[in-house]
Amino acid sequence: MKLIFQACLFVVIAASAFAADEAARQKATDFAARAVMSNMFEMEAAKIEAAKGAAEDAKQFAADMLKDHGRAGPILADAAKEEGVQLPPALDDEHKKKLEALQQSDRENFDQAYLSTQVTAHEEAVSLFADYSQSGPDGALKRASQKILPDLRMHLTRIKGLTSK
Repeated sequence: MKLIFQACLFVVIAASAFAADEAARQKATDFAARAVMSNMFEMEAAKIEAAKGAAEDAKQFAADMLKDHGRAGPILADAAKEEGVQLPPALDDEHKKKLEALQQSDRENFDQAYLSTQVTAHEEAVSLFADYSQSGPDGALKRASQKILPDLRMHLTRIKGLTSK
């Protein structure tokens, strides 16, 4: 009887550990997908600004986004690979539509449209990375989020400054 009880207890503990591992893996997968999507979107939007923009401050911000997010992409990809998390290969429909809307902005309002997309994108990114860096499971993705978060906060501060002019 004691042996059966111990076996049952072992199964319950093992099942709990498996469920916790699965929840942590799902959180890591969700974070990585959203983080990479955000990074790709910000880079694609910056490319559009670089090609179509007129305001020098917006163009400079876009150039800096290409540089900074260009560095963040491989950090995220390496962390995801280390944790065995599959990343989305391309932008989702929601982000594609946002880029299409930006692309179709008239010349007169283009720079402001770009800057507005960046305020929203960076607010969302800071929230995502801050949450994961505090409550995500320990591992490469958490370390990556902690490494990238200060740049995202700096971007948000800078973009808010540009849009308040």
